Amino acid sequence: MYSIVRPFLMHAITSVHAGSGSEIGFVDLPIQREKHTGFPKIESSSLKGALRYHMTESLPEDRKKLELIFGADKGQESVTQASAIALSDARVLLFPVKSLRGVFAWITCPCVIERWNQEMSVHQQSIGKEVPLLPVPAPNTVSSDRLMAVNGRIVLEEYAFSVTVSSEAKQLAEQLAALLGEHCRLRLVDRLVVLSDDDFTDFVKLSTEINARIRISPETGTVDNGALWYEENVPPETVFYSFLYIGDVRGDGIDGLEKAADIERYFLNENKFPSVFQLGGNSTLGRGMMRTIWV
Repeated sequence: MYSIVRPFLMHAITSVHAGSGSEIGFVDLPIQREKHTGFPKIESSSLKGALRYHMTESLPEDRKKLELIFGADKGQESVTQASAIALSDARVLLFPVKSLRGVFAWITCPCVIERWNQEMSVHQQSIGKEVPLLPVPAPNTVSSDRLMAVNGRIVLEEYAFSVTVSSEAKQLAEQLAALLGEHCRLRLVDRLVVLSDDDFTDFVKLSTEINARIRISPETGTVDNGALWYEENVPPETVFYSFLYIGDVRGDGIDGLEKAADIERYFLNENKFPSVFQLGGNSTLGRGMMRTIWV
């Protein structure tokens, strides 16, 4: 059904709130998370909807093409058109954490890297070109000594870890920096930390941004009753990855947009796929700005 698969990265420029609805707990509006790991994610429906909205608003002259690619809008009851593309849930690859030295570190873990390698291997035939698998360093290794505070330790948030500089961690950082390319000027090769799976899980659960939000009554100038809530965000510099699946246009299509290769050419060669788009809530506050980078 989908003959072409294209992996891409998403680098959070600002805080991102891809919400999972309201919950009873300390955080009223939490982010989307994987059920089995607790890792932050962006559901495919949220991602696809954000991309469709951005392209529809920025390319009004291509509305017919976008209907063939994304499917008919739900408001168009007289039109039936299934989507020619699909997107996977976006999974976390790198997560930023405050560091005593070097300002911040990007953390990952063997589970995350092994999952990346597994997904790339599964899609290798459809991707159609060589996608290098990433090395899997041992836990508690770093790509350089820039983050080290004293006696071979680094301090992330309020926790100290004994680490060693590893050639595998350096190789991983170099390969990830090559994937991010010129879009990232924050010296990933100096900031990569590979933690254990359990430590990584703790950080992605406990080190997201929790913001208190209030609504002021225009009459009293004070907080409205019940208008205080807590909202969770993925921090800036988080890196996700996803897969774009492309199939043939359902039905007849139009001239120049019928096959999967036509859609791929439209997205990539004609640069119609957005390099920056907004995703999730609080768009009027500047939240949710994401940069896309093709692998």
